[in-house]
Amino acid sequence: MDRDFAERQVTDMAVASLAEVLVAEGLISKETLEAVLGERADTAEPVGDLLVRLGHITQRDKVQCLAKLYSVPIADLSTATIQPEVAGLIPHGTAVRLKALPIERSEGTLRVVMANPADVVALDEVVLITGCAIEPAIATEEDIAEAIAHVFGQGEDVGDIIGEAVKETEPESHITIQDERREPEFSLDELRAMVEGAPVVRLVNNIISRAVSARASDVHMEPGENGVRVRLRVDGLLQEIMTIPKHLQYSVCSRIKVMANMDIAERRSPQDGRVTVVARPHEYDLRISTYPAVFGENVVIRVLDKDASRFGLDMLGAQPDVQEQLAAIIEQPYGMILAAGPTGCGKTTTLYAAMNRLNSIERNILTIEDPVEYQIPGVIQASVNPKAGMTFANGLRTIVRQDPDVIMVGEIRDTETAEIAVEAALTGHLVLSTLHAGDAASSVARLMDMGIQPFLLASSLLAVVSQRLVRKICPKCQVPHEPPVRLVEALGLPASGQAGDAGAAYRRGAGCHSCGRTGYKGRTGVFEVMVADDSIRDLVMAQASSAEIARCAAEHGMRTLWQDALSKVTAGITTIEEVLRVTRR
Repeated sequence: MDRDFAERQVTDMAVASLAEVLVAEGLISKETLEAVLGERADTAEPVGDLLVRLGHITQRDKVQCLAKLYSVPIADLSTATIQPEVAGLIPHGTAVRLKALPIERSEGTLRVVMANPADVVALDEVVLITGCAIEPAIATEEDIAEAIAHVFGQGEDVGDIIGEAVKETEPESHITIQDERREPEFSLDELRAMVEGAPVVRLVNNIISRAVSARASDVHMEPGENGVRVRLRVDGLLQEIMTIPKHLQYSVCSRIKVMANMDIAERRSPQDGRVTVVARPHEYDLRISTYPAVFGENVVIRVLDKDASRFGLDMLGAQPDVQEQLAAIIEQPYGMILAAGPTGCGKTTTLYAAMNRLNSIERNILTIEDPVEYQIPGVIQASVNPKAGMTFANGLRTIVRQDPDVIMVGEIRDTETAEIAVEAALTGHLVLSTLHAGDAASSVARLMDMGIQPFLLASSLLAVVSQRLVRKICPKCQVPHEPPVRLVEALGLPASGQAGDAGAAYRRGAGCHSCGRTGYKGRTGVFEVMVADDSIRDLVMAQASSAEIARCAAEHGMRTLWQDALSKVTAGITTIEEVLRVTRR
């Protein structure tokens, strides 16, 4: 059945193709398709993958058309109950390589979900391994990868790896620590032997792999009295994934230090390092920081996807009118634009999106950052290096002599940096920067507190974008939801179906393996954009309070963070609980 099926589909390709189905379904015009194919440089890249990469269709569009082309069903892996013994009929590594997962067995027939159900070689391999006839189904590569990770874990069994590592690194004589604050002493040779042990390497690789698979922004390795707690920060919240035995603490920490070219012998002073790892198809930059604590070194790893091309104004989560407003502001020839908010609210991402939009052959864009988080081709980027005298102020002072059109300053932290940034904005440069402030209006007071003269600030400021990040409801397990009436009324929200023609579409996530049973997956921004018009400039010149400036901005159409967040609740994008967690009225 499987071989005949695949051969039949390959033969049918002469009659129909994915491109023809896409056109017939109205997902792309024939003219657009011909234009894309005419400009294609890599003729080996499948047409569907090319159109997805260029944004003409989605992965779901591609899968739906492939299902129609090959006459196979689409599998919903988010709700399917997959028995581990069925999925385990093919090895984990083979499932990842073939992008195929068995989900159901019945009377000698095995239903296998595949990214490409017409792959004859893959079908033959599954038949050879399982001895079953194959009934193919199709799903997106992302859904298959998530299901494989859910069924098999994250590769090797962590318990087995830890067991092997303990056996390999356990010293011949047991070390007894009389003083809990005193660390055991190891020679450099002993540390290197621990670090080079295969189980320790696999354990560290497993932790990093789990962080990447979970879309974690940070990995925390926190030493305690009896072990090391490992937590991942996913969508802004920490979640524990494992506890490493105390005996492995020093070998695991030393392995991470070796990866980042840090000093493995130094355990009493903080250290910083970085390393690049590849997890196809992306490269990830790991920023590693150690901190000597009571029970050993606390290690935090920041995980950064080096692909900055995905940053665009349309991907920030802003409402269409806010996108248009931001696009108009950053096209101004000179002035200062600030992104304000607490740490981790997406300020830098917003600035990268602005730079991506401005990046062209006609503009010279330079940055000074701490550190450079994402590399943008065509932009001259530099990192702060205090030991070499490269501070924000010194770097910015040099940048203005580099004939820039656009300057991005990672953060305005002190008076000197603020003064140079304002001066650059007044002398014909577009300056982008971030500032720690509660909202857009209080950013003005913060700069004046730094010593910036009101008339200079009023003349240079174009706009302040204050923002926060809220978790999005998981699209795979979202269900209609009716919030408590009291809460809806207290917040001034409309009842379900009473918000005009569109209606209020309250939703919540039921929890599935795709979102880790949290009901949330991914985050989106909520924004407050204060444009420095004449009325705002007059208030700045008069040194008005933040409350007066905020009131004036609201009267002139500014939507506050709270209002923007609630609009995402009524649109079914996030929940009331999430808005209350992140913002305030």
